[in-house]
Amino acid sequence: MFLVGLPLAFMSIGACSNQPSGPPFTFASGGNAALGSGGSYNGAGGFTGTGSGGVGNPNSGGSSSGGGPATSGGGPGSGGAEPCEDLAPPYDPEWPEATCESWANEASACVEDWFKDYCDITCGRCVPSTNEGTGGSPPEVCEDLAPPYDPEWPEATCESWAIEAEACGEEWFSNYCDISCGRCVPEDGSGGPPMPPDCSGENLPNVSGGDGFTTRYWDCCQPHCGQFDGHKCNRDGTTRTGDNTSACSGGGAFACYDEAPREVSKCLSYGHIAKSNPNCGQCYRIQFTGQGNSNANDIGSKLIQGKQMIVKVTNTGSDVAGNQFDLMIPGGGVGQFDACSNQWNQSSLGERYGGFLSSCKTGTHADKKECVRKECMKIPSGSARDGCIWFVDWFEIADNPKFTSQQTNCPF
Repeated sequence: MFLVGLPLAFMSIGACSNQPSGPPFTFASGGNAALGSGGSYNGAGGFTGTGSGGVGNPNSGGSSSGGGPATSGGGPGSGGAEPCEDLAPPYDPEWPEATCESWANEASACVEDWFKDYCDITCGRCVPSTNEGTGGSPPEVCEDLAPPYDPEWPEATCESWAIEAEACGEEWFSNYCDISCGRCVPEDGSGGPPMPPDCSGENLPNVSGGDGFTTRYWDCCQPHCGQFDGHKCNRDGTTRTGDNTSACSGGGAFACYDEAPREVSKCLSYGHIAKSNPNCGQCYRIQFTGQGNSNANDIGSKLIQGKQMIVKVTNTGSDVAGNQFDLMIPGGGVGQFDACSNQWNQSSLGERYGGFLSSCKTGTHADKKECVRKECMKIPSGSARDGCIWFVDWFEIADNPKFTSQQTNCPF
């Protein structure tokens, strides 16, 4: 067999969408993306710059089709009342040979709003109770049969092949990973490719311009802006301190735990960032594009597509790129400076650049999330640990996701 370009999973440093209204839709392509972060912060510790990196995955774009739990004999929640069929979308003169399977696997249209009334079976939204309307008998066995072991990508799962390598549309892959590719849904409705949330009901403004990407860090040091606004805390991370010397320089001023990110709604969160030439206290609204910076097809980045954050500038980084926001996320990596080992009495904090996620490299996306969740338990309970769990549940362990941004008023 021949292989599509193989993704190599490299670690991050540091950190529902407005998609086209009609067919077909694919994510923007890209080339090999080198991860750029590392370095140090001015006066406050941290990292970002060129300290770590790697070659991105094949970046041809597209997210896998699929859907939520299916009800046998009908659409989701229909109890069999609605027909379960592959209703083809309107004829497209630019793609006359397209079938439901083509739209689902090649154009990844199942996640598009305009496509919600079409190709229910192929998109995994329902499972027919009989063979009627299926265009033929369904597969006798519905399973994720993994392709042959590849020594160049030993950790690859069906989910990885389907989403990161986009192999579902390849001829050699037609007999593998049926569930992850959305070709079938088990009788219990489980499985299928993960999908980003629908954010249309939250009335969030569309964010345009200001293309950039996030990294992540939490070094427990006093943030740079704390020298001016007094937002710095004692060792407990909650009570304010008048100490003017950062814990990363031997003093008693630490980052405050309330600077950890927190969820406002399914599609909106608040957080704090470091950036180059910091305008301390300025806030930005960012909207995630569905692509990763170091791996365009990063699963987590696709799953937060369209989600937004409002972030406040609290720190600086001497090597932070002009279009880079370094999110303060507990467990996200201490970087060049480390006051966390001292503050938390904990030496096992993952890789210096990458944090807990760097220790959770194998298994499915869900496996990696649960691995990071367990690592979060090393952080003291309260806002800091909650911020680490936020990275798992709301941020979908996205690895350096891209965004668009614009300045906004600070709501916090």
